[in-house]
Amino acid sequence: MQLLPFLLRQPGLVLLMGLTGWLWSGISQAGSNLDINLTASIVNSTCKLSLENGGEVYLPNVTRAWFYNSDGSSKYAPTDEAGGTPFNVRLEDCADNGSIKQLLFSFTPQSGFWSNQNQVFKNDATTGAAQNVGIVIFSADHKTNVLNSDGSSNVIYDVSGKSSSLYLTDYQFYARYQNTGAVVSGVVTSNVLVDVNYE
Repeated sequence: MQLLPFLLRQPGLVLLMGLTGWLWSGISQAGSNLDINLTASIVNSTCKLSLENGGEVYLPNVTRAWFYNSDGSSKYAPTDEAGGTPFNVRLEDCADNGSIKQLLFSFTPQSGFWSNQNQVFKNDATTGAAQNVGIVIFSADHKTNVLNSDGSSNVIYDVSGKSSSLYLTDYQFYARYQNTGAVVSGVVTSNVLVDVNYE
């Protein structure tokens, strides 16, 4: 098995993000990094991946107000497709390019889930960490969260009848912040593993 690290980093997707304070809604914090660590397992039915920017995806700085509607309710649920910062996973090679019918992308949090939050990649930051803020990742093609409600992940692309030159390409995803409670400003870092298998 070969593992391919992918880092979400703000300015990148392990996802590091500086959130400004509630009272400083017009000021953003510069220099925060977000890293995603993607790890791909290479077995007989896996594919070789590469990630742009060395696996770093940079999310923008946002204020606490970004997470809420004017009535104080949360603006987004983990399943709400609302755009985000795009990043690509490039599929470079699969062991059996001739008979592939489906590609199965799987995203896994490196350090587990929060309790009752199986669709949000938790904040792994330890120093100056934001509280109740994680990351959600969506498939740009399917417009759905890459994590199912039970925490499993299986983003399927039908490639039956396609030549390898058509499916050995970039697959676009995007990431955004997701609050899981009352937001406390700070850094957000998420480490995510990605794996691609085929059938």
